[in-house]
Amino acid sequence: MSYSATLIETLKQTKGFAKDAEVVAVLPKMTKGNLSSVKSGQRHLTEEQALWIAQQCQLDAGLVLVELAAECAKTETAQTVWHNLAKKLKAATSAIVLTSLLLFSHVSGHFPHQRRHIP
Repeated sequence: MSYSATLIETLKQTKGFAKDAEVVAVLPKMTKGNLSSVKSGQRHLTEEQALWIAQQCQLDAGLVLVELAAECAKTETAQTVWHNLAKKLKAATSAIVLTSLLLFSHVSGHFPHQRRHIP
């Protein structure tokens, strides 16, 4: 399944849509024919559409654009470079989230050995 089709399915799941017509009704500049072509891999979402889905589904917009660029790349070399960049962004995002969680846990006193008891 193409990345564009995956984004469409993510939107359907997030919004609870059962039919493609519901996607066509809300996705900017989308027609029934275009949606069919996206789902079959014959065309890709536009950047505007991908960013709209990212916002609606609370996805990382930068990562969505990188994945879309990889899908649209015209050469295998360019596609590989885009995919490698996506992997790096995912790793960096994961590291930031983990660091934030650890920092928040430490500050909020979720680690019992870090709590201070004042008599």
